[in-house]
Parts: sequence; C-alpha cells; structure tokens
Amino acid sequence: MPLRTRIGRRTARTGLAALLALAGCAGLLIWWNTDVMGQDRFCNGALASSELSPVLDGPGRLTGKSVHEGSDPYGFSCSVQRTSKFLGAGQPEMKAELSFEAADFAIGSRLWKDPSASSYFVGGATGAASETQAWVLLPTSCADKTPPGVQRANVPAVKVNLTHGRAAREDLARAAMSAARHVTEGLGCADSSALKAPVRLQGPSGSGEPQPTDPANACGMTGFRLPDAALLKGKAEPGTERVTGSDSRTRVCELTLKGPGAPRAPRITLAVSEDPSLTQGVRRDESATPQNTRTVSACAAGDLYVSMSYDDTYRDLLLDAGGAADGQARTALFKAFFDTVAKDRGCRTS
Repeated sequence: MPLRTRIGRRTARTGLAALLALAGCAGLLIWWNTDVMGQDRFCNGALASSELSPVLDGPGRLTGKSVHEGSDPYGFSCSVQRTSKFLGAGQPEMKAELSFEAADFAIGSRLWKDPSASSYFVGGATGAASETQAWVLLPTSCADKTPPGVQRANVPAVKVNLTHGRAAREDLARAAMSAARHVTEGLGCADSSALKAPVRLQGPSGSGEPQPTDPANACGMTGFRLPDAALLKGKAEPGTERVTGSDSRTRVCELTLKGPGAPRAPRITLAVSEDPSLTQGVRRDESATPQNTRTVSACAAGDLYVSMSYDDTYRDLLLDAGGAADGQARTALFKAFFDTVAKDRGCRTS
C-alpha cells in the first residue's frame, strides 16, 4: 500500500476520533448544563419542568433534591435545584411543602416576611406571591383534613420558597398553584372552582416603594387617622406606608414610623380581607379576638377579617414609654383601623 494512502487513512481515523471526542464532550456539556432530555415532571408529578424552568432560571440542569410524600398525602415536601458540573454552590433552589397554619399566617404574624411587599391573587384561589416566596390556602373543603396532633385552628396551605435567586411573581404563583392542586387530589378534597388560577396579581401599589403617610388618611383610607396614643413624639411619628391595592379580596398596609434613626424603624402591619377561605379559617381560631387585634366580624356583605401587628422595635418603644402605653396604643390603633374599615361594610362598630 502506498505510504501516502496509509498516512491519509491514519489522518482520517485521527480526525474521526477527534470529532467523536468533541461530540461526546458537547453531549456532556449539554447534559450537565441544560434540560435537554431531562425530567418532564418533579415532586411526585406535582410540577412540570416547564413550570420550574422560569422559576429556577439560569444554566444547569433541573434536579429533584428531595421528595417526601409516598403514600402519605400529608407529607408533601419537595425541593428542586439547578445543578451544574461547572458551577459551585448557590444555584437557585425551590422548596414546596404542605403545612398546617393559622389561616392568616402570611398576614397577621411576623413569621412570613413583608406581607405588604407581596402581590395578592385577584380572582380564583386565595394566595400571594413575591419574588422569593408564594403561598396558597387550600379550599375550605380541605379544612377538616388536618392530621392527628395538629391544632383544629390550623388549616392546610402550600408554601413555596426560593433560595439563591429571584423569579417573576407570576411564575412562583403558578408553581404554588400546581403544587396546591396536587396536594388537594392526594387529600381527597380537590375543588377546581376554588383552585382556579388567579386572573392577575395585585400589589404593592405604585412602584412598590413606600410613600409618605397622610396622618389623617393613613394607608390611603379616607378618615383613617393614626391616634395620638399610637404615636410617640420624636420616636414614632407618621412616616411612610406601603399598600397592596384595593382590587384583591385581601389587602395589606405596612406603616413605617419615623423616629430618631434606630437600627430599624418601627413598623405596623394592618390587614383586611373578605376572602371566604381566609375568614372561615380564622373563625376556627378562638384566639382571634379584637383584644388580640385579629378578628372576623359578620357584616352586611359577609365576613370581614381585620388584623394588626407590629414589630419588636415599636413594641420596645412603647414599653420604654412606661405605664400602659403598649396596651393603650394597641387598643386605640386597632379600634381606629377597624372602625374605618367597617364603616362602609355594615359591620357593627364599638
């Protein structure tokens, strides 16, 4: 065989081997860094990859980190993350879980961060979403599905939390809704009418940034005046507010009071809701009373939920004022808010 022919064949084999190696590397790169030929569904089928991709945006492959459910519908908890052979820790991760909480857990307590920064569902299901978290209350038909050992006052809710990243509120809301439908099917209380996708999300108003508070029309409510008992000269005076808008059945206002420049300005959170899933859930809770600044009242147009809470900074300022300042501020502020909200709704006011 001529030398030139042998050299040509050797060169061809070397080139083919190189091409195959490059193709293999390209295949691995695609496999490790994209969702090509990846899973279609995650979390025991609760979430589609098409729903997770926009939430967990970026390079890497969608990977289910953990799932706890099996035959136990109460044990729904799963975690999905973007993973890559080329990127270290800190990739976006989303966790979805079923929990049993007070119906107003995301509004009337300090355990869920910044309720006034969330966007609330308009139409459809009961819930809200921010860029890092979302929640959906399950239908009232699921209220009696609490497992043994759970307080009767608690109701089922699906919570979604995103770490190491941010996502569009609509995308997180969509993922939370799919998880909620999956859970209700497992619990045997599916209600397609109660778990319709929201028409849209609303809030916070304007740019989302706090706006100056009108002391005589706080939270954008005509006639809602911050009572003198709730203010401390030079330490807690009208400052700014952030509200979620009026179209949603649940609305939240956060007042940030103006003070001497403490590490954190004192904050007061006020909320009102006509959403039956929330009001009926709170009615199960015997601790929800006007004295505890959480209550549901029967009004001409239906039940009305009203609540008020405040942070430790404001509480400490009131305690430092001595005497009965804390109780007086709490009572006066809640009464002023409740009376304003109830005025046009045919509710009984004191």
